[in-house]
Amino acid sequence: MRHVIACACLLLCVAGGAALAQEQKPFRSISVSGTVEAKTAPDQIVWRIRLTDTNKDMRLAKASNDQKVKSVVALRKKLGVDDADVETGQVSIRREYERGNMGPFKHFAVQRDVAIRQRDLKQFDKFLDALVSSAEMEASFSFESSRIHEVRAETRLKAIEAARNKAEAMAKAAGCNLGTVMTIREHAQDDRWQSPLSNGAFVQSAPAADLATETFVPGAITVQVTVYVTFELN
Repeated sequence: MRHVIACACLLLCVAGGAALAQEQKPFRSISVSGTVEAKTAPDQIVWRIRLTDTNKDMRLAKASNDQKVKSVVALRKKLGVDDADVETGQVSIRREYERGNMGPFKHFAVQRDVAIRQRDLKQFDKFLDALVSSAEMEASFSFESSRIHEVRAETRLKAIEAARNKAEAMAKAAGCNLGTVMTIREHAQDDRWQSPLSNGAFVQSAPAADLATETFVPGAITVQVTVYVTFELN
């Protein structure tokens, strides 16, 4: 009797499993990417200035570096820069040797960074001339836009739309219908266009734009957003 009951249970399990397998459909999905580029005009320049002085007497090196920092910071009045747009970094003091750490002592190196935000791009030449004449320095600058977050948000939505259009076309070609969104992942590039200065004397060329000075033409900032989206297929 027990043997008959066991066989009956086994048949029920097999039948139930077969029915469940027939009810369950294979899971299908499609993963695509959407990339959109947008351009926005820069409206700010951030100057990053590095001031370095060396001397075997640490106090003399520090005093010389302090004077350079004061000269650069004092430019804010001449250039019409708000106090909030000037920032000085911490002082770095290190020993330097003739042959790395193995040779005789060469001098102390005192270093400090200064950042200045320029909000009027038409004054680029004025800024450059003032910086070069104020002190010996290493400097770089980067363009920024006050609308960068707004532009990126708009570009992100367009990238999602581009991904959906691509997925719909692929699904239609495969004889499927696009289902619900399962995952969305974003990759955004660095949106700053940078140009190096060598001792404040060399400016790298940039693409043409509407805003320009006599010697400088800034390029538009490119905002590129890529999204990766996975859709369910019906």
